[in-house]
Amino acid sequence: MPIKINQKVFPGEELAVIEEYNEGKGSYQEEGLVRSEELGETKINQESRALDVNKYTRRLNLPEEGGIVIAETGSVTRRDARVDITLLNGKKCAPTWTGVIHQNDVAREFGRNVEAALRTGDILKARIVNTKNTIIQLAMDGPEYGVIYAYCSHCGGVLDYERGQLVCQTCKRVERRQIARSYGKEDIT
Repeated sequence: MPIKINQKVFPGEELAVIEEYNEGKGSYQEEGLVRSEELGETKINQESRALDVNKYTRRLNLPEEGGIVIAETGSVTRRDARVDITLLNGKKCAPTWTGVIHQNDVAREFGRNVEAALRTGDILKARIVNTKNTIIQLAMDGPEYGVIYAYCSHCGGVLDYERGQLVCQTCKRVERRQIARSYGKEDIT
């Protein structure tokens, strides 16, 4: 059997016998044969003497528990907030996913009142805690999670973090949010 190296292969296609090469990324071993797991191109991994298959199709960016999101706050009530997830684990989401932040998932210092911790239009960083029942539940527990960019609820100006407070540069209003440690420093593009 000729070894298929630097060739386009289909899932299940025979690549080599196990005595010649090990299974690698994108390949598997079955009945003494190394087969392709993906639609892609074969490569040799010299370190492990394995056949890898570099996938042609893109990997899906699906929400999983423990994932980190950047989201824009939509509707906010005392008990929960709906957010549009725009970045999931550092990758853009198109179309966006919808997430929910429950009152138990904001800091206690806000009295478990989501309206005190977030406002409509705020950009936040959160962690996915549950994806069951097709609802993406987010939590802002910990200093690295919370609002990373906020806008003044009076004039709409950007709030800057100055001496432990969020201050509007336009109208000088001081506002309060559950802010992340990286407020104003996150790359959201």
